[in-house]
Amino acid sequence: MALDLSWIWQYTHIILFYVAIALIIYHNRKRFDFQAKFIALYRTTVGLRFMDRLASRHRELVRILGLAGIGIGFLGMVAIFITLLHSLWNLLFVPDSLPGVSLVIPGVRIPGSPIFVPFWYGIIALFIVVLVHEAAHGIVARSYGMKVKSSGIVFFGPLIGAFVEPEEKQLRRRPDVEQYSVYAAGPFSNLLLALVAAAVLLFAVVPLGQMLVEPVGVGFDEVQQGYPADAAGLTAGTVITMYDGENLSGGEDLIQRLSCTVPGETVTLGNANASYAITTAEHPDIPGRGYIGVVGVNDEYRIATDSILLRGWYHALTWIGGLLRWVIILSVGIGAANLLPLGPVDGGRILQVALHRTVKGRRKADRIWKQVSVLTLAVLILNLIFPLIRWLASFIRL
Repeated sequence: MALDLSWIWQYTHIILFYVAIALIIYHNRKRFDFQAKFIALYRTTVGLRFMDRLASRHRELVRILGLAGIGIGFLGMVAIFITLLHSLWNLLFVPDSLPGVSLVIPGVRIPGSPIFVPFWYGIIALFIVVLVHEAAHGIVARSYGMKVKSSGIVFFGPLIGAFVEPEEKQLRRRPDVEQYSVYAAGPFSNLLLALVAAAVLLFAVVPLGQMLVEPVGVGFDEVQQGYPADAAGLTAGTVITMYDGENLSGGEDLIQRLSCTVPGETVTLGNANASYAITTAEHPDIPGRGYIGVVGVNDEYRIATDSILLRGWYHALTWIGGLLRWVIILSVGIGAANLLPLGPVDGGRILQVALHRTVKGRRKADRIWKQVSVLTLAVLILNLIFPLIRWLASFIRL
């Protein structure tokens, strides 16, 4: 039996990347401003002229978008907090429920987390998302004539990002609406970035890629262990073309057919070379519906050209499509996380300004703000810890 050593390269280049980041920070440590011992800021003036120019030329549009972001900010803050509470409830009382929030470290599979971010996709997408987020803060601030002191690169441990630093004292003296606009600009820009990336993916990258391929059947991202498909010998790499002897038109066709099954029903999936008789189990979430235990049903394609140039173009489109998908996912995730009513993040700053306006007495308002921040932090930590505890428990049982 051949020994598979591919994992060595997979993790070695990831470790080398993070070690290189650590060495760069250490070598230039006198140029960095360290905060909380694991956050390293490298301040520059790069991009400040661009922010000034954009804010000056499109001042009214920037302000309108900033005002629109306020509504999204307040609604998002409430929605994300309720989502966290609901996720914690499910983790505590609903068996096998998936966590609603997870740490993200590109290239690292975090125990108990349902999401794994591929290394290069994650690093590049994360930098793009954070860059847009921080630039939006600066552009809206400049549209109101506020000073932006610096921009730069930030390292959160091994993770690289960007930051923009408005003049804090000046910002706190501005009218409430202007403060709301600046704080909400980052998360709102993440929502806009996700929409733009989705539009480019759906209306440009996917159509161009589909011109170069032809369908070959239906595949799966995962075949769950212990479920009927796994018991029948079906694997994630299998391409299916038939259902009960009839040709499938695509992934949606298979999903529709499986949704009509009941527990105990036998269905046959296959292709020209093999067939798999599968007796359905009961769906874990929908009583009375059949379930075979496959996740991520999708159409499978092959390149329909022998041209080296066109094949290279197809692979480039595939890579760009993958990057855009992670930009969408991380943009939505980071935008939502920044709207948490928690201390220094954007949602917390919005809440603090609102409490100063609505609660009589600044000290009382700040006390309520700190209490909400502590509660939010506790709920967040529990959401992150329980999946790990559950994973450790299952590992110990094994």
